[in-house]
Amino acid sequence: MKVAKLKKTKEKKQVMNIEESEFTIKNLIKTLIIILLVLAIFYFITVLVVKPLTQPKNTTPVQLDSSKITMGQLLTRKEESYYVLAVKESAQLDLYSNLNYFDLYNNYIEKYSEKEDALKFYWIDMDDALNGAYWSDELDIDNYIINDDVLFRVSNGKLVKYFVGHDDIIKGLQDL
Repeated sequence: MKVAKLKKTKEKKQVMNIEESEFTIKNLIKTLIIILLVLAIFYFITVLVVKPLTQPKNTTPVQLDSSKITMGQLLTRKEESYYVLAVKESAQLDLYSNLNYFDLYNNYIEKYSEKEDALKFYWIDMDDALNGAYWSDELDIDNYIINDDVLFRVSNGKLVKYFVGHDDIIKGLQDL
C-alpha cells in the first residue's frame, strides 16, 4: 500500500511539474508577444507620426559664404591682393547717431566691387568664437590683435596697409 501510495504521489508530482512547465512556457510566450506588440506600436508611431514632423518640407541646399574667413586665414587667401574687413557686428550701432556702420561699409564695398579692377573683399566676424582670441582692449597689429573695426589690405601674403576705426575705414573705402 505504501508503495502504491508513493507511486501515486510521484505521478501527481510529475503531472504537476509538467503542468507548471507548460504554464511557464505559456507565460513566456505571452510575455514575448506583448513585448513584440509594444515594440511594433512604438515603431509605427515613430515612422508614421514623429518622423514626418521632424523632416523639413522645404529644404534648401547649404550655402557657404566664401567671403567670410577667420582671423587665422587673414594672410592665406588664394588671390595675390585682397581686402579683409574685420568687424564686431555686436558693436556696430553707434548709440548717438543710430548709424549702423556695418551697413555703411557694405554700401561702399558694393560700390567698389562694381569696378572692373576691384580686388576681392573678405570679412571677419569678430563675434565668432574662433576669432575671440584676436579681440582685446589694446591694438597690436603685428600680432593681429584688434580692439576696433579694421580694414586690412593684403598683398602677396603680407599686410601692406590697414585702417582702424570707423572714420579711418570709411575714408579708406571712399578712396578705393
